[in-house]
Amino acid sequence: MAHIKIEDLKNFCAKALVQEGMDRGHAEIVADVLSSTDAFGTYSHGTKNLHNYIRKFRVAGADIKGQPQVVREGSGFAVIDAHNSLGMIPAVEAMELACDKAAQAGIALVTVKNSCHFGAAGYYANLAAKRGMIGLAFSNVDPNMTIPGARSMIIGNNPLAYAAPATDHPSLFFDIALSNVASLKVVQARKDGLEIPDNWIVDKDGLPTTSPANYPEEGAMQPMAAHKGYGLAVLVDLLTGILSGGATSMSGDIVSWIFQLEKPNNVSHTFIAIDPALFGVENTAEETAQLAGKLRNAPKAKGADRIYTPGEIEWGKYEKAEAEGIDLPADVEESLRGLAEELKLELPLF
Repeated sequence: MAHIKIEDLKNFCAKALVQEGMDRGHAEIVADVLSSTDAFGTYSHGTKNLHNYIRKFRVAGADIKGQPQVVREGSGFAVIDAHNSLGMIPAVEAMELACDKAAQAGIALVTVKNSCHFGAAGYYANLAAKRGMIGLAFSNVDPNMTIPGARSMIIGNNPLAYAAPATDHPSLFFDIALSNVASLKVVQARKDGLEIPDNWIVDKDGLPTTSPANYPEEGAMQPMAAHKGYGLAVLVDLLTGILSGGATSMSGDIVSWIFQLEKPNNVSHTFIAIDPALFGVENTAEETAQLAGKLRNAPKAKGADRIYTPGEIEWGKYEKAEAEGIDLPADVEESLRGLAEELKLELPLF
């Protein structure tokens, strides 16, 4: 397995984007999101996608020079039009703006429309946690998930995340899609010729299957916990597509960012920041650490060695990556090497 230092990976990604024509400030934002995601071990949403983002720019499916614009705002809210820019750019702007407003109002919500894939939702929730706030991030996506009683792609597996500051770890955080597994993992299993668990997708008849061979042309993702994941996916669409005045995953206006590179993705995101200090809570990080400690010290099931709290495993991987470099799985290394060769850039692996 190849390795790379976090900072070297960030620099490589930023150089690639600048060489393609992206503003350096925006390129550094995207590079930080992607490399941090790899450091957390969430490779399906990290630098593996950079080459396809660049391909999307080249066929005008996203605007490499897109400039997000605040089109409506008040003391505790804002709406941003992403103007088809890559999702990391308006997402970081939106969460930072939500935090600025929450510092004055106690809580603030900023929603984004006309955007593109933004990677891992947890990154943005953690932006709030770094500022001592509780952060929530949501995004709708193209319809890729079935719903109970249906047999095709009806709704997106709309991801959500939360984060809170803590003293024992940089944050307590949680980041999930609302299908049983991320769709990119099914795509990767198909590429690798592997079978999958029968609760990942359904076939063309709406029945569970272990074969990813016909996905995404046929079948659909299964919602997490059946009707519960379905209901939460609808909530995310309400908070993103409906609230922003953008597209919903059921409207027919959102297409896959990766399978239809030449078309705008048209997704919407929403970010909420809550400043506990304005609620009279001055020691949020300490309270969160105490909460996490009680969870970790709960009575253990027979055979269990330990209990993890949300985000603990990811922060462990991140700290290891800081000390030893990021371990790159073969598919991520292959994607990065291909981009490096194409752009004639050095990729400092070790």
